[in-house]
Amino acid sequence: MSSKHNGLIIPPYPVSEPARSFVMGDVKRIERDLGVLQQADQPAHSLAWNAHDRDIQDVVSDYNNYLRTSYGYVSLDWQLIKAMLWTETGPHARDDLWNKKPMQSANQGDPGWDDMMRHGDRLDLIVPPNLCGAIASPGFNARDNIAAGVGYLLYRAAEFGPKTVIDRREVKTVTVERGDTLDAIAGRAGTTVEVLKDMNRTTTLYPLKIGTKLTYSPAKIVTVITGWKSIDRKAHTGFIMPIRAATMPTKCNLCMI
Repeated sequence: MSSKHNGLIIPPYPVSEPARSFVMGDVKRIERDLGVLQQADQPAHSLAWNAHDRDIQDVVSDYNNYLRTSYGYVSLDWQLIKAMLWTETGPHARDDLWNKKPMQSANQGDPGWDDMMRHGDRLDLIVPPNLCGAIASPGFNARDNIAAGVGYLLYRAAEFGPKTVIDRREVKTVTVERGDTLDAIAGRAGTTVEVLKDMNRTTTLYPLKIGTKLTYSPAKIVTVITGWKSIDRKAHTGFIMPIRAATMPTKCNLCMI
């Protein structure tokens, strides 16, 4: 049985119908359905190949500008995103999907979207501030959906790792107390064990002595982008090969993950 969506008739898949009759019948149904669609409230031009070009270009430009200083990042080609939209949904789908949710991986509640939202510290490194609202609620319009989809794409393409950030403008001291360890002191003082070791090289740290004053600077370990996955042109197996930032070639980031 056929179903209707905003006036567009979606034909069932004719499992038992011969291939030739399926093709001819499908063409006739498409011609009929397009005629219905042109008379519907939703304008037919919204299902065109270039319907989302402006939104894609704006979103990709925002991401490229935000990530241009990220080591190893190569600007994303907006036409690749356009091809992904066409492949994932395309104008042959229900008009409500093509017009509002063209990137299926970015739908709210999708496993990919859920995974991305669970890693807020990483997401902040990928998503420009002006697109954060779109990422959180990607189902209201096509632009927000595209912004969330591109964010997920780059989130999967990025490689993350820890980095120690030290505020060397401040130098403080902390006194060793009974039962202290370097881990306990670092947590109490707001620094790291590595900083304590580096700034107290002439002091005996093993074992720690009660009353010893240790010098430190405030520090914390944060997550940063260490590189971008890419396609190794030397590999001909068809598999995607991760490449570290130190050896990142000059080519497009991995966009098919």
